[in-house]
Amino acid sequence: MDRELEALMKLTKGQIIRIESIKHDGSFHRSWDRSVVLEDRGDSLLLANKDVKVTEKDGHTWVSHGLAVCQFHRKRWFNTILLYDGKKFQLFYCNIASPVQMAGPCLKYVDYDLDLVVDSDLRYRWLDREEFEINRKRMQYPARVIREVNRAVRELERRVREGSEPFTQRFVEKGHHLFSHMDQSVWGETRRNENK
Repeated sequence: MDRELEALMKLTKGQIIRIESIKHDGSFHRSWDRSVVLEDRGDSLLLANKDVKVTEKDGHTWVSHGLAVCQFHRKRWFNTILLYDGKKFQLFYCNIASPVQMAGPCLKYVDYDLDLVVDSDLRYRWLDREEFEINRKRMQYPARVIREVNRAVRELERRVREGSEPFTQRFVEKGHHLFSHMDQSVWGETRRNENK
């Protein structure tokens, strides 16, 4: 990617954006109305949302509970969500997904069905393997996608075993710390303005 394009894709700390996932066939999967940018490190983006409206593919909406710190990648085929209950960290939820792209004020990615749940003690389990197999056939995932998905599965399992980022206490604390400093200055201010 050339430097000019990279600069255009750079997000600003405190910027409020929407997150949207789609499926391989382009159909809408899920969206989170508002997330705040905590950090843009080039390949890695750190966003957060708290008690935010989520819209499902069938149009059903609900409000998430508590803080979610989300790490997205511009080159890797997964993203990770750190879920908190108050100040207490609960678990890591990883989606096998395409690298993210910006479409206006919306961060988009393709969800490839497989999810990894990692407890705070680094025990993990995979979810939705059947859904992946069904969609792989129905949507005819290309060989390149299958290779990237398999590579991402191996990379996540290796990171969990090694206890490397994002599966570290330091990363968990960093996400909470960055959000708590932004909570009042940006996130809270945005909510106050919306309520006027």
